[in-house]
Parts: sequence; C-alpha cells; structure tokens
Amino acid sequence: MFKKRLGILFAVVTLMITGCSSPGSDTGSKANTADVISQPVTVEEVAALGDITLDVWADAGEEKTMKILVPKYEAMYPNVKVNLTLKGFDDLMKTVVPALAGDPAPDVVQGNQGYGVDGALVKGGLIRKLTDVSTAYNWGSAYNPDDFGQFSWSEDGSQYGTGELYGMSPVGEFVGVFYNKKKLAKLGITLPNTFDEFAAALEKAKKAGETPIILGNSDKWPATHVFGLIQGAFTPASETKDLITGKAGSSFISSTNETALNTMRDWITKGYFTKGFDGVSADDATAKFAAGNGLFYMGGTWFGGTIGEGLGEDAGFIANPPGASGKHAGTGSYGLGWHISSKTDALAASVAFVAMIMDPAFAPSLASLDRIPSANATLEASSALLKDMQDAGKKMFQDAGLTFYLDWSTDTMYDVYTAKLQEFMAGKIKAAEIMQAIQDNWDTFQKSRNG
Repeated sequence: MFKKRLGILFAVVTLMITGCSSPGSDTGSKANTADVISQPVTVEEVAALGDITLDVWADAGEEKTMKILVPKYEAMYPNVKVNLTLKGFDDLMKTVVPALAGDPAPDVVQGNQGYGVDGALVKGGLIRKLTDVSTAYNWGSAYNPDDFGQFSWSEDGSQYGTGELYGMSPVGEFVGVFYNKKKLAKLGITLPNTFDEFAAALEKAKKAGETPIILGNSDKWPATHVFGLIQGAFTPASETKDLITGKAGSSFISSTNETALNTMRDWITKGYFTKGFDGVSADDATAKFAAGNGLFYMGGTWFGGTIGEGLGEDAGFIANPPGASGKHAGTGSYGLGWHISSKTDALAASVAFVAMIMDPAFAPSLASLDRIPSANATLEASSALLKDMQDAGKKMFQDAGLTFYLDWSTDTMYDVYTAKLQEFMAGKIKAAEIMQAIQDNWDTFQKSRNG
C-alpha cells in the first residue's frame, strides 16, 4: 500500500510549478489503445479520426466544469462531438464498472480511488495506463508526483499505490465547514477555532431557533464526511490513514473513534442536524444551505461553487476545528480521477480531453467555479470563499491532517460503512457494533488480498 506523503494541498496552497505543454508530434496515438503516447497529441491527429462522438461519463458535480470544458474542447477539435453523461455519485459508482465492461463502452470516465471502483477497473483491464500520457504532458512538473500513488496500481489491481498510473484529477478536495457569515454575526457567534468552540456554537444556534447544521443523507455518503470531521478532533490522522492504506495491525476499534461516534449521535439527539436528514438528498441539502438555510454545512470543497453562487459574500469556510491536539484532521484527497477506456477507438481524442482538463492553463476556469486547482503557480483566489478554502487547505497540510476516504480501504467498505453509519445514526446499533463491522470488513479484505 502506498505510504507516500500527501502533497495535494501543498500544491494547492503554494500553487506551485506551472508550464503548459506545447503540442508536438505523436508517433503512435491512433485508434489502437496499445499505442504509446510519446508526445502531446496534435489537432491533426485528432482530425485524422474523422467525425466522431466521444462518450464521456462524469460525476454530476462536474456539470459546471463541463459547461466550460466541453465547448472549449469541441472548438479546438471540431470533428469531435462530446456526448456527456452526468450521474450522481452513487449512480456513477454503481454503473461505471459494468459500463466499461460492456460494448460499446464510454471513452472517458471518472472513477473513484481505492479498491471498490478504480481497483475493479484496473483488475478487469477496463482502463488504460496513463503513465505514458503523464510523461508526454509532463504532469510531474505541474502536479506533485508524490501524490500519483492515489491513482497508481499493480497491473492485476491487487496492490494500490504502486506501479502504473491509471488516472488523474486536476483538483484537490477536502471536507471542512461552510458557514453563513451574516447569520453568524446575527447570532453573536464568534467563528470557532477549536472543536469545543464549534460545539458551543451549535448549541447557541439551536437555542436561538436556527438549524445548526444542514445535512442531507439520503445518499448515505454525506454522513461519512460529517463523521470524518468529528473523528478528526479525537483520532490522530495517522491512525485513520494507516487503516485506509492497509498498514498491518491497523484497527478502527479505538476509544477515540468511539468518542467521535458517540459525539455524532449526541448531536443528533440534541437536534443539531436538519430534521429528517435521511430523507434529504445531498444536492437538496446543499441547495438549502446556499439559499440561506442553517448556520453551518459540513461538506467538501467541491460544493464551493454552489454555495458561493448562492450566498455570495456571506459564504465562508474553515478547516475542521481541531480537538485537544490542536491539529486539523479530516477527509480529503485529489478529486475523482479521470480514466480512459482500454476499448476506446478514439485514443487521441480521449487523451486530448483528459489533457485539456489537466492542463495548468485550465486551472483559472476551475478556480472561477470555486474549485481548488492543484496546478498553476500564478493563480490567485478568484473569491473570498476560495481564499478561505485555500487557507484551510494550508492548515490541513501543515498538520498532515488529510486521511483520504475510509471507503478506499476495501472493495466493499463503502456499502458496509454507509449502511452501518446510517443504522448507528438512527440509534439501531451502538458504537461498538459499527466499529466491529468496519474492522471485520477490513480484516477479511486484508486476508483475501494477502492470500
């Protein structure tokens, strides 16, 4: 398992190293996916494919990004029509593997790091190695090579974090706390700097008749991000990361995780979350907060565009409030990776699409949507909200606080984790039971992987 230092937010915060690749001649980028990409593909090479349709599958959260990228791409490559399919995260994760296994398969897709999705794609031989593409476009100069392990696999898909590169993402993401500046001032609440101060702010908001935290959990995964934020105040990031990266002897069963789980359950009992949150979708919850409902929203930076558009100057963001250790810790990584199908008949066009979104020259477009680009040395924050997120990222990086995502740790952890956490939040099981279920899933997977 990879144990490389996560430098994504170093790239984000320092906005280091830039340089756009200049087109060159490619000696082998034709329809055959076995061809090696030795240099950036040219407009002429894409044109040689004739009039084609490029099938692209992406997470629904990429809609605004695609509205910028696709017209730009089609203008540069007028013989290519992009057929874009946007899917909600859960739907995408359930369908992308069988879609790529089918015929016809999409040409370009987003997956998800870890064994559950990307591991299955690699194991099934469904996506193309991108090591040659990375070299051709010199991604190592615009992005931190230490982080490529998030998208690297052995060829049989059995070992994560080493071997060949199979995907890449141009953005960083992490979970933190959005807040409504106007409401914070109206309620007379000081922006919290610690977890205890955050908990006190929730109580004060509740007593004032305000919903402290907007949450929609019908999709199940939002609650995992809320738990990750709470967990970071009690459990050292290194312990959580060890479990996710498969370090021998790691355990989810701990007094600190028990405290974090029980804190989350206590907040539910006190009514700190949206009423009926299990019947509210993540998108609806985000829209509610962006429309001015609630004081806080515990979510990923990828919601920055929607929230910033809705709240404008009233939108703020802080890193996870630290616990007794004083260190910020919580969930984060690169965004969902972009992959190229091993079956594509339009390799040059597929490479050109992925290369365009990865180009540091596209970073300002990402920043304009309040996303956090991981490349472009001269890029400045386009909004106060994006500056907040960059500052929060710096704190997370300085404290080595990013833990990745627990569901990466096994091929079935996502289903176990989300289902058991939902049961726990409903009061159907105790903290000890969810911890044991997660540990059992991890132990079983490690045994199967290691023979």
